[in-house]
Amino acid sequence: MAAALRLRRAGTAQYLHSSTVATAARTFTNVNLHAANFLKTRSQGLCSAAPQPSMMRTFIGQYEAALASRPVLTKSITSGVLYGAGDALAQVIAGRNKEPSDSDSAGAEAKGMFDASRWLRAVLFGGVFYPGLAHLHYNFLEHLVVVRWAVPISRVPFAKMFIEQFVYWSYFSNAYYHTVLGALQGFSPQQCYDRVASTLWDTLKAQWMFWIPAQLINFSYVPVRHQLNFVLVVSLFWTTFLSLAFPPEPKKPEPTA
Repeated sequence: MAAALRLRRAGTAQYLHSSTVATAARTFTNVNLHAANFLKTRSQGLCSAAPQPSMMRTFIGQYEAALASRPVLTKSITSGVLYGAGDALAQVIAGRNKEPSDSDSAGAEAKGMFDASRWLRAVLFGGVFYPGLAHLHYNFLEHLVVVRWAVPISRVPFAKMFIEQFVYWSYFSNAYYHTVLGALQGFSPQQCYDRVASTLWDTLKAQWMFWIPAQLINFSYVPVRHQLNFVLVVSLFWTTFLSLAFPPEPKKPEPTA
């Protein structure tokens, strides 16, 4: 009788233990399920609340698309804006304008007044006369150095920089800059030539100090389609220097016979 009682008690204890373990297991499982559902709900909420692409990313995407479909037009607009910004910055820094020429409006003769005609000439050069040639230049360099000559990739930046700065582009671009601006002011061909002759060497020396390191960075890290854009951004400072160092001059009278 005592043995049967002990056996019954042992069975009851074992049943209670098994029941407790099962209950604990079910509780633990339910807790895990609730936690998983909570985390899933929160993650879905966070995903749905994720920020939309920023205006800057949207602008960059649209600019890339425009650059691919209409590269010269896109670069022309960019160049005109940045050249205009550079000249405006130069006028602000200088705190004064050029000596007024015959083509200037009467209102621009006041000292320290913003010279709109000078600014417009910078915008015209940057937006109309410069970007098409520069676009061809950078594509020509890529074809010549990379495709035709097959220069090793580690030497490509140095080859491009040397050709640009010492073979043809630096001489042409600076003479072109002073000639076009002189023509826009109404200078005669001889006056344009004299301006180029008097400023070219000083401009080149300053350019080599500024553009050699800048173009090594450009040709090393920037894709070809953006190399002109890199130059245009850096040119904001270069154009400011040019506008300060070589401001438009008053038109000189033609020599009489």
